Amino acid sequence: MEKDFQSAPKRFWQTIRRLRRGKRGSIQAVYSKGGTLLTSTEEVIGRWKEHFEELLNPTTPSMLRTLVVEAQSRGVSFVYALSPGQDIVFSSGCDLTLLKRKLKQAFAVLFDDIDHSMCQADSEAFSSFAHAQVSVANEIYGFLGEPPVFLFCPTVIWTGSKVISRNLSVDGVAEVASVLQRRPLIWDNLHANDYDSRRLFLGPFKGRETGLRGHLRGLLLNPNCEFEANYIPLHTLGSWHRTSPEHHPHLPCQDPREALRAALRPGQAPAHVPLSSGSPPSSPHKAQGRVPCGGKGLLSEAQVRLLVGLHYLPHEHGPAAQRLLQDLTWLKTHCHLVSANGKKSAPQKVEEWRGRASRLTALCDDIAELHCSVVGGVNRAVLYDLYPYVWDLRNTALVAKAFVCWLDGRVLGDSATLATWKNCFHWCGTTTGAELLGVDSEPWVCLGSCLALCPEYTLVLEDELGVCGCVLACRTCAPSPSAATPPGCPP
Repeated sequence: MEKDFQSAPKRFWQTIRRLRRGKRGSIQAVYSKGGTLLTSTEEVIGRWKEHFEELLNPTTPSMLRTLVVEAQSRGVSFVYALSPGQDIVFSSGCDLTLLKRKLKQAFAVLFDDIDHSMCQADSEAFSSFAHAQVSVANEIYGFLGEPPVFLFCPTVIWTGSKVISRNLSVDGVAEVASVLQRRPLIWDNLHANDYDSRRLFLGPFKGRETGLRGHLRGLLLNPNCEFEANYIPLHTLGSWHRTSPEHHPHLPCQDPREALRAALRPGQAPAHVPLSSGSPPSSPHKAQGRVPCGGKGLLSEAQVRLLVGLHYLPHEHGPAAQRLLQDLTWLKTHCHLVSANGKKSAPQKVEEWRGRASRLTALCDDIAELHCSVVGGVNRAVLYDLYPYVWDLRNTALVAKAFVCWLDGRVLGDSATLATWKNCFHWCGTTTGAELLGVDSEPWVCLGSCLALCPEYTLVLEDELGVCGCVLACRTCAPSPSAATPPGCPP
């Protein structure tokens, strides 16, 4: 046993050497693009960063050149932007060199939405975070030869009275200009959705007075994260820009309905926008609530309007969402008309209830059909960008439809006003969650789509005959316990 113990290490290392075949690991040298051996840690890390940026962000010059030429032919200035703020060391000469190399054909440097703290090297080199950003911006501006168009977004920039401003007025901008002693540049977050992954804003550019243009150095629209969702926002922004206050003195703001109508006008939209002049064929299964997903085609204008109405703007719902919420609230409030054990109601009242229920279920079927049209549509880019939102709409609509169908004769009468299932949709209405609180707050105060249900409190009800319905609950967003949760819903 002692002999085996002594020979075991020898056999082990013999096996290792045989597997390695006598090869030894070599030192991995790192060279610059010019072939110079890099010895400092900072230069080696910078070269690796440059290598992986090129590997993960390939840019085909011919494609980019085609895009620039196409933009110029339509009177649009193409601006290529970089956002280096997440990992840049402002005092690093290597990082500045890499940024200059990237910006040979770019004219925008963006430092928005980044951590405002500085690393130790930057804290020693600059007196403030603003000093660091301005230093880099001025260096790049001089490197580019001081071009006539150079966009720079600091971490703090004027967005209006709120981060996401519902309205922008001439008087408000004039007040800011008096403080800055110059015309301000506005970063408009009306259609930005990066603060809530469940929301999308397809509505028209709205709430900006047409007379603003004479009081601004410019307006930058921060769009949806999804590229295909920005056609209507950008088209209606162009309509606002073309609306002259001299020609429309009685119109302080452009008509958003007319701007939306113009964006959806047949022949106005480019070929990649999923619009068609025809209507989708009616489904023989629609009466039963089943909408088959059929072949590849285009969304009809009515379907696009439905989608826009359900994902409208941060501070308000569109027509479709308002109608859905109003009908659902009314049906819940007047469910005693069709209660199984309630007092017998007048036939015309029952007919009114079931008429509105039929209208709501038809709208839910339209939403399900919209989902199928997007899934089976010819524009796959639209599918990839919008599918999570359309899927969420479909599921919410199906739950709302099931709830209303259950109310029709299956729910027991209940005269109580508090602490009952009836109040689970207390928050539903034509206003947003922020307005429900009676305060002027940002759109992210209440997150989610127009019917944000709580899955953990969505329960299936059963009786002796089996499944008989479901209970739905939601959360509202309020600072005080009395306003935080609708009666009957979990805290």
